[in-house]
Formats: sequence, C-alpha cells, structure tokens
Amino acid sequence: MSETTITNLTNKSPAHSRREYAELCQQFQNVKDKQGAVGSLWDGVKSITGVGVSESKCSSMLEKFKNGEISFEQAANYIEKYDSKQTDTTDLIANIVTGVAAIATTTIAGIMGGPILPILALGAGTGAIFKTAFKFVDRATNGVQNDEYNAKLIAKDVISGAVTGAASAVPSGIAQGVKTGSRALAIKNGMKCGIACGAASGSINYIADAALGNREFNFGDLVKQTGTSAFISGTVGAGVGLGMYNIADANGLIGQEVVKSTAQKIASDGASSSARKVLANMEKNIIAA
Repeated sequence: MSETTITNLTNKSPAHSRREYAELCQQFQNVKDKQGAVGSLWDGVKSITGVGVSESKCSSMLEKFKNGEISFEQAANYIEKYDSKQTDTTDLIANIVTGVAAIATTTIAGIMGGPILPILALGAGTGAIFKTAFKFVDRATNGVQNDEYNAKLIAKDVISGAVTGAASAVPSGIAQGVKTGSRALAIKNGMKCGIACGAASGSINYIADAALGNREFNFGDLVKQTGTSAFISGTVGAGVGLGMYNIADANGLIGQEVVKSTAQKIASDGASSSARKVLANMEKNIIAA
C-alpha cells in the first residue's frame, strides 16, 4: 500500500469510512435493482468475457474502497458508469428490435417505394408499440416495484419508439447506388438518410426529455444534441453505404436488383438498420470519451 493511501486512511475516521461504504453499497444495490432481463443477460455476457464494466467489477471496486486502495469518488464514478452503460445497451437493443419490427411491418404492408407519409406513419406506430412493449417487459423483470407502470418512462418510450420506427422504416437509398453501380450514390444516400434521421431523433428526444421534466430546456443544448446526433448518424450512414456497396461488389451483385423477396428485403434492411444503430452508439461513446 502506498504512503499516500496509508495517510488517507489514517486521517479518515472508521465511522466516516463505514458511512461512505454504506452509501456505495446502497448506490450499487439501486443500480442492480434497475436491471431487467435484458440488462442482466448483457451483464452475464460481460462477466463471462471479462470485457466492459460489469456487476462483478463493481463488487471488486467496493472491496478496493473498503481496503483503502481507491477513493470514494473513484468507486462511486465506476458504479455510475456501470449504470450508464447498462441503460445505454438496453436502449440500444430495444431500438434494434423496434427498427426491425418497423421495417418488417412496412415491407409486409407493401407500401415501400410509395409515398413517404404512409411509411413514416406506419413505421412510427409500429415503433411506438414495439419499443413501449419491449421496455415494459424489461422493467417488469427488474427489482423496482411497479417500475413498468412509470408514466414518464412509458411516455418517453412511446415517443422514442415512434421516432426510431419512423427513421428505420424510411428507405436509405443505398440499394439504388448498388443497382446503378454508383459507389458515390450509395455513400451519398446513406449519409443523407443518416443526417435526416439523426437530426429528427436528436431533437425530438431532447424535447421529449424536457417536456417530461427529465432535463431543463435550453435552446443551445437542443441545437447541440440535434447537430451531434445528425453528425454521428450521417457519418455512420455513409460508412454503411460504402460497406454495403463493397459487399455487393465482392459478390458480383453490382448493377443488379439485389433484394427480391419480402423476406430478403426485411433481412437486408434490418441488418443495415441494426448496423447503423450499433455503429452510431459506438461513435457516440467515442465522442463522449
């Protein structure tokens, strides 16, 4: 143990240390109680692989604090980081499921390629239903009593699901680049779709948070979140467009109608939509870091 650590422990009364340890334990318990089936499953994956911030590592941090190896702030920040990562991943999985459901619904309805308003409406409706149901079930499996009936969380899920569903259902236009043999068009269309969807998602989710009392409205912050979301989604959209074009090129599919059946279209668009969400989440975390 270092001389600094010994000095810190000497200057801290046992009662004070016990109180701080109890605070950390309560903070950790509150985070654990929030974990539903999805969060618990994801935490299990992290514990097995040893990758990422996990419940077992939080327990280790508590022991390190108890032994005087780390400060109260370090332990508290780690638990807060675990909470944030779990919430972020659960929402990402919910958005992926929501996006695929919206794509499947609009494709099966046979309105893809037609007027944009029916696509947006059906995608938004499907998204609102699926995300709300997904998060409701997940909260019903956590340790917080009646958490699934939280009106603010349900309202946020309805709004967020509608935005995610509508954005996912809108065709990206990447397939047009593949069909015409234009890599630039695939990238351009992917970027345009990403920017529009990102801006809409960022602004509407910010306004929803402010309306539900989750944050204080600030126009500058609204602009910042809208711009950041548009930038992240736009760059990811361009990358997905390039990636899909290169995959088609490698398989000799340039200049062809790659997707023919309904099942193929759902699988292709669903994979593209999911990839955009995963990559956007990764880019967001890199920017935040």
